[in-house]
Amino acid sequence: MNQILNGGVWSISWLIASLAIVVGAESANLWLHRLDSLTDQPADEIPPVRRNTRGASPLPETARNSREISVPRQLPRPVKHFTDRTTELSVLDRLHREGADLVTVSGLGGVGKTAFAVHWAHLNSAFFPDGQLYVNLHGYGPTTCITAEDVLGNFLRALNVATDRIPNGLDAMAAVFRSEVSTRRTLIILDNVESVPQVRPLLPSNAQCMVLVTGRSGLKSLSAQDGAEAIVLRPLAESDALDLLRSVSAVESQRTSTSMTSLVRHCGFLPLTIRIAAEYIRGHDADFTDDLIGRLGDQRRRLTFFTDHREGGMAENVFSWSYESLPPEAARMFRLSGLHAGIDFSLLAAAAASGTSLFEARRVLSLLTEASLLEKSGEDRYEFHDLVKAYARERLDVDETADDRHSAAHRLIGFYLRTADNADRIIAPRRRHVEADPSPWALTFENPHDALGWCAAERLNLIAVIDQAVLLGFDEYAWKLPIALIYFFILHSHPTNRYNVALIAVAAARRVVDRYAMAWAETCVGGAALTLGRPSQALERFQTALGLCEEIDDVPGSANNLGNIAAALVHLERYDEALEHAMCSLQLCGDLDDARGAAIQLRSIASIHRRLGDVEEAYRHYEAAISTADGVDLQAKGDALQELGELSDEQENHAAAVAWFRRSLEIRRDIDDRTGIAATLLSLASPLVAVGEIGSALAGLRESLAIYEAVGHSRADEVRALIETLSRR
Repeated sequence: MNQILNGGVWSISWLIASLAIVVGAESANLWLHRLDSLTDQPADEIPPVRRNTRGASPLPETARNSREISVPRQLPRPVKHFTDRTTELSVLDRLHREGADLVTVSGLGGVGKTAFAVHWAHLNSAFFPDGQLYVNLHGYGPTTCITAEDVLGNFLRALNVATDRIPNGLDAMAAVFRSEVSTRRTLIILDNVESVPQVRPLLPSNAQCMVLVTGRSGLKSLSAQDGAEAIVLRPLAESDALDLLRSVSAVESQRTSTSMTSLVRHCGFLPLTIRIAAEYIRGHDADFTDDLIGRLGDQRRRLTFFTDHREGGMAENVFSWSYESLPPEAARMFRLSGLHAGIDFSLLAAAAASGTSLFEARRVLSLLTEASLLEKSGEDRYEFHDLVKAYARERLDVDETADDRHSAAHRLIGFYLRTADNADRIIAPRRRHVEADPSPWALTFENPHDALGWCAAERLNLIAVIDQAVLLGFDEYAWKLPIALIYFFILHSHPTNRYNVALIAVAAARRVVDRYAMAWAETCVGGAALTLGRPSQALERFQTALGLCEEIDDVPGSANNLGNIAAALVHLERYDEALEHAMCSLQLCGDLDDARGAAIQLRSIASIHRRLGDVEEAYRHYEAAISTADGVDLQAKGDALQELGELSDEQENHAAAVAWFRRSLEIRRDIDDRTGIAATLLSLASPLVAVGEIGSALAGLRESLAIYEAVGHSRADEVRALIETLSRR
């Protein structure tokens, strides 16, 4: 292994022998099974042992381990009782061996495309030591599709790219993604794709990566323009379908083959419907199966859910009798679960939609998973196959009254709004908050970490719920929910999501003719536009919001938007105008006894004076900001101390800079602002060196580097280079 790690060249036989010793017989068998593919490759193309490619690092061991842990392993669990797709697996093996880097897997809904791709991926994970990325794009069915930007954002975070390095805009994100995987051997599964535009931004340029794309259409333009190889999955052969039915149902092999054969035929030989049928007959005798076949043969019992045989075959038969066999409370939960607009849903959301307790919801959901009508996607989380969800939506429309559907949707979206507002009150306790009705299912949070964690886990669902609120005409929810999520989008760096939902909030506020809501939503749009690098658009939105605030005599809103206008003018380098607006905002904050707002504006005024070269005024306003923020907002105080230290260092007043930075560092440690600690330690190094404390500077830089490496921050390289320079000195 030392020979490999240090660049020595071994023969393929020695490599296999060494691996057999190190990782044991089972892993060795995998390598021996793949010998035919490995011997066709140069030695340097053998899947490498994972190691640090950056060379020597001053990182402590814990920080180095955190980088190893960040290698993405996103494959879903392989399906149980996978039916032996021997021919198709062999074809995919051959394509991989021959160097194919893009393969499409197409077939009918329910034919097992996801199961096939995931099964092959687990068998071949050793060939992709730099990780496996997976996303279900939900290209079919009633669930909102995931955008390529959302996928890229999730992939980049999984690859340990710091949020400040993730750009805005699809093209820029795709470029960073291609750069990140350019030297990696990574498997990427893009599941349930409806169209090629969903896929192209997600394709790496590195041929050592492999992409599997699944979809119901052939995705032919990927073959024509991108050189994709194609595999088409057909419904199971009769013998394989029977094997799957017997494996899942655990029936004795002697049961009459006639009835079992008839059953798989009624299932259209599709794995999805066969599994549902198998769960239905599990534990019953042969007479039960024969009776079921008779009922399935009665054409008068068939529903008309599927109109296109190619998209479902006889699946509606299986769904209908499986649904009709459910206890009433489970059937109700099944159809009400069709209300969920997102990708999956939580136990709490299911309880809210059905209006039941968590205990009862968990019990009933377990009945649906046992019937294979739902799948567990995580701890207390559930998801539908898109065909089953579409059927649940049909039953919702047929079996629930309009009033009952309205009440269930109100409970569900109300749960999301109340929980999002609870999170917002923990994340940003001193900002304005929306008013949300109580919900017995809503979560409360003890700390910002838990609040942000819930928002992150539910982000795509929350965006889908906002769209759903618009479609249902719930305009109050449609403007309140985006505003409740704004600070989450800010802190987790989702500027595009922030901008899009803020626009929805503006439109909803206009529909209900609520000028207070309109002003607030316009402010949110302006903030998102400024983050996206559109200061002119931000300025226009802030000015609109200010006008509305003045019309309704919303003085706090006016103060806030005057400060926002100042920030936009700074970006436009219109410093004199920015200073004027910031001073007006400061005056209003004083009238309102808003110490936090005043501290923020004092720091803004100091920053403007700093840009104008008026050092004395900058010092004076920074000191005033620090004094005003004391006991009111430690984050604002720490930021002002940090900027004051930077100004002192620029003026070569190094001793004063050291003092300011150390005061900022003390506050950041008190509030556990990890990236703030790293930034202050980095800024502190320069004045420490200037006053002769190189050892202290190095110690601080090493701590800064450990933090930046642990979170995957882009400034880690800058800190490492500075450490190397100071170490030589």
